[in-house]
Amino acid sequence: MFFCLHGSVENYGYLNVYEVMEVGGIIILCMAVFFALVWLFAKNHFFAALLTFFIALWYLFFGAIHDLFKTTSFLHFLQSYTVLLPVLLVVNILVAWWLKKSKELYQKLFLYLNVLFIIFCVSDIVLLISKATGYKEVVYPNQVVFDQSKVTAKPNVYFLLFDEYAGYKSLNDSFHFKNDSFYHFLQQQHFQQLPTFANYDFTPFSMSSILNMQYVPENYNRQQLTQPDIQHRFGEIRNAQVPAIFKAMGYSIENNSIFDIKGHPALYQSNGLFPIHAALLTNKIFHNRLMKNIGWWFVTGKYSINFLKEHFMYRKDGYNRQLEKDVLETAATPATIPRFCYAHFLLPHGQFYRDSSGALNPPEKILSLKYLADKSLYLAYLKYTNNIIKGLVKKINANDPNAIVIIMSDHGFYDYIPDSYHPYNYDNICFVRFPAAVDTVNMPRSNVNFFRHLFNNQFGQNLPYVKDSTVYVIEDPAVLR
Repeated sequence: MFFCLHGSVENYGYLNVYEVMEVGGIIILCMAVFFALVWLFAKNHFFAALLTFFIALWYLFFGAIHDLFKTTSFLHFLQSYTVLLPVLLVVNILVAWWLKKSKELYQKLFLYLNVLFIIFCVSDIVLLISKATGYKEVVYPNQVVFDQSKVTAKPNVYFLLFDEYAGYKSLNDSFHFKNDSFYHFLQQQHFQQLPTFANYDFTPFSMSSILNMQYVPENYNRQQLTQPDIQHRFGEIRNAQVPAIFKAMGYSIENNSIFDIKGHPALYQSNGLFPIHAALLTNKIFHNRLMKNIGWWFVTGKYSINFLKEHFMYRKDGYNRQLEKDVLETAATPATIPRFCYAHFLLPHGQFYRDSSGALNPPEKILSLKYLADKSLYLAYLKYTNNIIKGLVKKINANDPNAIVIIMSDHGFYDYIPDSYHPYNYDNICFVRFPAAVDTVNMPRSNVNFFRHLFNNQFGQNLPYVKDSTVYVIEDPAVLR
């Protein structure tokens, strides 16, 4: 109960009751099975209950303990799994031995732990009620004013976002690769290149600013992001203005992305980049943190486990393939009302699952963190992404020739210099196929102004542009991209 209550307080507004109850039910079932097995062998239910408690305690709160070791200088030596796992094994054996030898303390331990955790639970219930009564949806303070009376046409809109797709200059300068054939293909398909750059090189910030057409409110420390900072961006995306404007115009919203949009949940309830939904509770428990950090131990080589390989290693690849299928099905289905389709591909974002031909890379190249900065693997994955984009464009153009189609990336490749500002991080792509002529003079210069440009040129608006700029934020070590 304390685990679920405490997680609900920390993540209030981003979990629903069903998700919390489901996680709690699974945990109780696992603990009950472990308790029964210990009781079966020890023939003492006091010993079985206490041993179950102490093991469950470190198992459920492993992530918090591990983060403490990583951020406390004199405990750094414990952060390595080659040290930590043996230490945990020894501690469990010592606890079991101590409990076996200390039967006279059972009643006092039961009383102390029950009172302690009742106090913890009551405290979290009070905090939960306090948050519930004072909760407000996360929205931008300054809403963009949209005049629906000026709208004369409502074409379908496909917003196809390709995460971490680098722009022409950075590919040419740093990778020595000219992406000319891909650019030429899009020009042949009547796409116009917009000379925009990314405002942020961190996906939740970038997407929040794009979908709200303004910069993220400065309510965070740029030097050290925290989990609540990331959650605020998820809340801003959930209540984003761009989908809300399309919905107000009578568009149907098709959300094929890693983010929730109000009334339209994310494609999957979990993803390989950020903890969302139930994963907010479970991403730091022992087995999930273990798989996230050293999962390649269990899915590569002679000790690989097929179930773990399918569940953990290929999750993002499966997401991308499902996303491609869904977008193609959307394009092939006649629309009775105009549609706004947002698809967020984790391509060519690492891990780099495939080579340029689409064949799967070896497991160690997919999972090992050292390969995330491998330019040859990234470039091959980008070429594979080009083929995916070409297939999508051809299908949409054939089935929906009057649609607005947007091919954009939220930022460029960002592993040039780890944990350091680099201008190429903000070099991205932006191509649009417009059904009507557009103003080629007042083009946007950065992503934050893109939808202002779209609404001005295709929906009769006169929205002012905001100042173009880049913002560098530093992630907390415990928060993954």
